[in-house]
Amino acid sequence: MPRVTVCIPHWQVKVYMQLVLRSIRRHSRAYDVEVIVVDNGSKDDSLDYLRSVPWIRLIERPEEVHTNWPGNVFTAWDAGLKAATGEYFITMHSDVFVKRDDWLEPFFREIKRAPHIAGAGAWKLEIEHPLYAFQKHVVGLVTTPLKALIGRKKSHVKAEKPYPRDYCAMYRTDFLRRNGMSFYGKGGGAGGYTIARQIWDAGGDTRMITVPELAEYIYHVAHGTAAVTKKALRHKRAQKKVENKVADLFEEAWIQDLLADSDLDREQPAPAVRPAAA
Repeated sequence: MPRVTVCIPHWQVKVYMQLVLRSIRRHSRAYDVEVIVVDNGSKDDSLDYLRSVPWIRLIERPEEVHTNWPGNVFTAWDAGLKAATGEYFITMHSDVFVKRDDWLEPFFREIKRAPHIAGAGAWKLEIEHPLYAFQKHVVGLVTTPLKALIGRKKSHVKAEKPYPRDYCAMYRTDFLRRNGMSFYGKGGGAGGYTIARQIWDAGGDTRMITVPELAEYIYHVAHGTAAVTKKALRHKRAQKKVENKVADLFEEAWIQDLLADSDLDREQPAPAVRPAAA
C-alpha cells in the first residue's frame, strides 16, 4: 500500500479544519495517509485546535499574513511537498470534505495507468455558468466576456488542455521533486495549472477524473472561506450564495455527525493496510 501525503493550507477556519480532518480520519482507515497542515499565520483559536490534533504534521508559518493570499496557499503546498514522506502528494483545500472510505481509488486508478502520468484530478465540482466555464476551460480567461472584448489584462493564462484543479489533486511526489517543480508559478498561472504545465513540459502527463464521479467521493464547498470571513467575495450576490450554501450544508446529517465526533481528533491506531491483490 503506497503512502499518500495530504497537504492542506490553513488560515483561521477552525470549523472547516475540524470537518476536513475528521472526514479524512474517518474515511482513510484502509490507506496509509499522512496529513500535513500548513498554517499561514493564524492568530485565533484555530491554531490551538491544530496543535491539539496529534496525528497531523503541523507546519507553522507565523510570519505569513492573510494579505499574502493566494500566494501563500501555493507556497504552503511547496513546503508540504518538501516535507512529505508519501509516494503520492495530494493538494487539498480546507473546504473539501471526504465522503467515502474508498475516496482515493479514482486517483490511484488514473495516476497508475502509466509511469509518466504524474498528476490526476478533476475540474471544479461546482457547476458554473456555461459561458464562464467555457472561457476558463477552453480560452483560458477568468475575466468577464466584456473585459475580454475590450482587452483588459488577463489574470490567467491559456491552458492547452484540461488540468486537475488543485482543490483535491494527486501527484507523484518523486516526479515533482526530481524536476524541481513548484506550485507557485512565475510568469503566469499558479496552483493546479502551473504544476500541470511543468509536468507536461517535463514529458509527463496528467489524467482527468470526471466531475460526477469525483463528486461521489468528496464534497467541495468552493470559496467556503468566504462564508466564514463574511467579506471575502467581491460581489454581494456571490457572497450570499456561498453563505446560504454553507448554512444548508451544515444542516446535513453527515456534517453534523462529523462535527459531533471529536474522538476523530485524538490519536488512533495506525490505518489498516489492505492485502495486496492476488
